[in-house]
Amino acid sequence: MNYVETLESKSELIRQQFANLIGAKIKGYELAQLWCSTEGEWSDWMDIPLFLIIGNETLSISWRKFDELAIQQDRILPFSVGGNTIRWLCEGVPALDSALEKIVTHVSLGRGEMSIGSQELSIWTRLIIGLEGGEALEIFNALDENGIEFHKTQILGESNKCI
Repeated sequence: MNYVETLESKSELIRQQFANLIGAKIKGYELAQLWCSTEGEWSDWMDIPLFLIIGNETLSISWRKFDELAIQQDRILPFSVGGNTIRWLCEGVPALDSALEKIVTHVSLGRGEMSIGSQELSIWTRLIIGLEGGEALEIFNALDENGIEFHKTQILGESNKCI
């Protein structure tokens, strides 16, 4: 996966990857969980891309570092999972389940919040997938991993519509 970090390169990546998906429905998703043998339970592994199925396409979406975004068609991992035991969830994640069968109307890039001392930094760390009825699925940078949130109303904050 190729990660990009500037506002311009992220906007272009979004236009390229979502151009043929506007008007299509979100059909499914896959989200990784890692087996933690010390705790004896499964744990969300948000460093692995979210596989989002829109229409007949699968997109791998991943954030890393402070503001690097990768979006690529197909099921692509940015690194080897080695000897780790992983499983893929295809249901049961409320933010993602709420987006299922919704039509994609537009995609925007939202500005994140970060400052050093009293100086506000300009970082664009929120991929906002606009859905029919004014709802949105947000895939954001949650400190070097993916965060996911479903919005039923308009999202607050600065954003740039990419497509």
